Amino acid sequence: MSQRSSSSEASISNVAALAGVSTATVSRVLSGRRKKDDELSRKVKSAAERLNYSVNYAASALRSDVTNIIAVVVPDLSTSMYSGLVQATEAVINDKGKQLVLGVGESAHEQRQRLHDVVSRHVDGILIVPHETESVAGLLEEIAEHTPVVQMFAQSYSNHLDWVGTSNSLIMQMIAEHLNAAGAHSVAYLGNSTDSVDGMGLFTAFHMQMTLSGLSTRTEWIRFGAGGMDYGFQEASRIFSQGDQFPESVICSDGMTALGVLAACRSSGITVPEQIKLVVLQDSELCAESGLSKPSFTAVDIPWRDIARHSMDLITKEHESKAWLPTHLEVEPRLIIRESSLIAS
Repeated sequence: MSQRSSSSEASISNVAALAGVSTATVSRVLSGRRKKDDELSRKVKSAAERLNYSVNYAASALRSDVTNIIAVVVPDLSTSMYSGLVQATEAVINDKGKQLVLGVGESAHEQRQRLHDVVSRHVDGILIVPHETESVAGLLEEIAEHTPVVQMFAQSYSNHLDWVGTSNSLIMQMIAEHLNAAGAHSVAYLGNSTDSVDGMGLFTAFHMQMTLSGLSTRTEWIRFGAGGMDYGFQEASRIFSQGDQFPESVICSDGMTALGVLAACRSSGITVPEQIKLVVLQDSELCAESGLSKPSFTAVDIPWRDIARHSMDLITKEHESKAWLPTHLEVEPRLIIRESSLIAS
């Protein structure tokens, strides 16, 4: 007859394997953090008893495994979208009594390196805006075997992992419907570079939704860049100089770009919102309150705080077993209508 393993021989992984659950679930059950007394808890306790695995040892192991550090990994911080996401997430992480470690990876290779870096620090979870590559998605799925991972913001690149974010299509649908109602029939687009994950996602949604809504555009009215006032002024001036006809609306990547477009309109004798209506893809104080932005800018309010809060909830929630299904949670943005796109009377 076989003898029970001693507590020095048994490991938390042995208990998890015998019970058919994750090591995180074993830690939660045996430390008392998991309050449910159900079949899952009984399986874990039975496995621990069979292996002579100490409950006190499990609690100690859990304490030593917790670092209270959450990693946030984004492609860059040069756009207001990613900086807004990081600011909101840091506030939520602080509210949870944890610390943020930030990783910025501008390419898939750099993002993989940032992921290896944060994993080596034994973080308690990873919140990430992934690059659109199979290599990054595959690495995230490997990491999720031992560390909670949540994809954030516009797109989910792995159906096996949690995702919290907004829909690019919904953002562009709201804008198209508003511009139609405001009397605009054509639109220009000054977006972020399509080299970025979300820049391409937004432009793809723009192209589809403008076609569906009947808003016309031209190749020469579509521009991509890093954003900013100089960029907005130069690109808008170029569009206005191409002929007698100019677009009746312009979608801008950020408030500073919109300020540049507004300056180009004034320089060309074009009035806002009477002749051109402006919409900004990312709301900010600049859009609403700055004396420079007169008229104030209609803008998309992306609920960064809600995205961050739901993502942290998923990081800290109990994973019942290895068969746990991923959560895909879409948080609705809203369009704040201001003076720059008032509906024509």
